Amino acid sequence: MAGPLPIDRAQSHAWTALVLTALAGAVDGAGFLSLGQQFVANQTGNAVLLAVAVSGQLTGREDGLSAVGPLWSLIGFTLGAVIASLATRRHVLTSFGVPLLLVAEVAVLVLAGFAGPFEVAIALAAFAMGVQSIHATRIGLAGINTTVLTGTLIALSANLSGTRKDLRSARLQAGVWVVYLLAAGIGSVLAYAASFGAVCWSAAGVAAAMAVAGFAEARRERR
Repeated sequence: MAGPLPIDRAQSHAWTALVLTALAGAVDGAGFLSLGQQFVANQTGNAVLLAVAVSGQLTGREDGLSAVGPLWSLIGFTLGAVIASLATRRHVLTSFGVPLLLVAEVAVLVLAGFAGPFEVAIALAAFAMGVQSIHATRIGLAGINTTVLTGTLIALSANLSGTRKDLRSARLQAGVWVVYLLAAGIGSVLAYAASFGAVCWSAAGVAAAMAVAGFAEARRERR
């Protein structure tokens, strides 16, 4: 009886990156609409919001911006990324990425959906997105980050004038952009119609399914 077909890890990781990008876009869109117009994945935007809020407070400018939300998001994201990086220095890599990171993301997204104070919800959702950013790094897709699109746009622009391999990468990078935009819109619609928690729990469900599949694959490979 023939054994299992070999897994094309690069192709599988590309699809994984697109799915996780969709999760990040949905959570970011929902968070912006539901949590006082703060980003939980896009930390470049949060850095700008934080700087503008602080400058307004220092100069007495009345622009209605608060530094609290962006600061909580930046702290949560950074903690998530650092802890995920330290926890997976010796990681098990499957077609679905690193199952351990997916489990962590699921747990924190579920908690974010239940969180009462908006600062806690921001910090927890941002923590989950920090974990997901390390996940993208671990699967090793050059020029792809599932939570930050500026670098992906730069890589896409550079690859458009490159080799055939570069052009294949550019197609994936363009796909990441499109998926993020669509998911952010869908996330905002769902948050408006239901709640931020509903978006977090939906994203957690998808990540949980990927984690289960990843652990199952890792177990098969150890046999």
